[in-house]
Amino acid sequence: MRYYQQYKVFLRFDLGFTTPNVLNIRMQGNSDEVFSRELAELPAVKMISRSLIVSSLGSLYGTNIKYRDPMDSASVDMNFIDENYLPLHKYTFLAGRNFTHHPKDAPETEIIVNERLVKRFHIGHSNPAKAIGEVVVIDRKMLTIVGVLKDFHYGTVVSEIDPTALRYSAEPGGYVNVKISSDNLPATMASIEGLWKQIDKVHPLDAQFYDDQIEHAYRQFSVMLEVVGFFALLAICISSLGLFGMVIYTMERRVKEVSIRKVLGASEGVLFYLLSKGFLVLLFISALLALPAAWLFFAKVVLAKFPYHEPLQIGQLFSGLFIVAGIAFVMITAQTLKIVHANQAKVLKNELESRCCKCFRSNLITPTTAYLLSSA
Repeated sequence: MRYYQQYKVFLRFDLGFTTPNVLNIRMQGNSDEVFSRELAELPAVKMISRSLIVSSLGSLYGTNIKYRDPMDSASVDMNFIDENYLPLHKYTFLAGRNFTHHPKDAPETEIIVNERLVKRFHIGHSNPAKAIGEVVVIDRKMLTIVGVLKDFHYGTVVSEIDPTALRYSAEPGGYVNVKISSDNLPATMASIEGLWKQIDKVHPLDAQFYDDQIEHAYRQFSVMLEVVGFFALLAICISSLGLFGMVIYTMERRVKEVSIRKVLGASEGVLFYLLSKGFLVLLFISALLALPAAWLFFAKVVLAKFPYHEPLQIGQLFSGLFIVAGIAFVMITAQTLKIVHANQAKVLKNELESRCCKCFRSNLITPTTAYLLSSA
């Protein structure tokens, strides 16, 4: 249950930008500028941007960056984007502005960073507004900070957010990002594929929606969920079979006791309590041991590996206990009611016959006496 919840957390996690209806098309060495112009003619295409990589899927591209101290450098995640990338994905600016369009041969002078990078170098006393206009050195280029973005997940949400820099390129060459709004998606995809074949007759169209890519990126957790779920179900089945056998064995041993108590006037409620209290005590002790152990395992071992996760909920912690307790309650109740509603006269008669037979074999009573006792 906890793995399932964590998997759902990853899929709906706030990445710091939006992904619905965004189609990422890998250019495979073709000109993204030419293809973008063709895509803009389609009615279903609302916005187009270009980027070197697709963020938050685990792909990494980085370099080193310096601020004022030439001896102080840090690794920085990096992506090359055009001026439409940030508006299309709705990144949040804490200060500054977006890139403006520049020709491909124009010198690179601007850079946009996230707030983690500002704090790492204490730029503008870690104030995003004061960081605007400061100069950093990256790949031996002096670039001016023109914008500071709210932290977003460049890598997967399994890892911490690192200092990140976005650099401008009029033709990044990696991916074309297309915002689509269509009532007939198959027809739209067919139109995009037709445009692709005009520029590349060798390679098939490689296009995936951003949400599907994110779900695939966390496929490992889905597989883990299936494996853990299988072993959890197997453990419940084995423990339930063991409990069922114990209940049957215990109840069969106490048939005579129940019959005598009922003959002497004991109510069904009292009998149910007497028969089930031993199992209830054992279940209570098991819960006292299992719940703290489960909490420690998930809080200190499993979830400790994920910097961004939801806290362990009480309902999730008790869900397994409720399942096992429910199965145990059904088993105990069924067997208890079976014994309580049994024919006490028949039970005691069978017990008497059994004892008479044992005594007869031991020569303690005669056959006639045994017959008279059994007929009583």
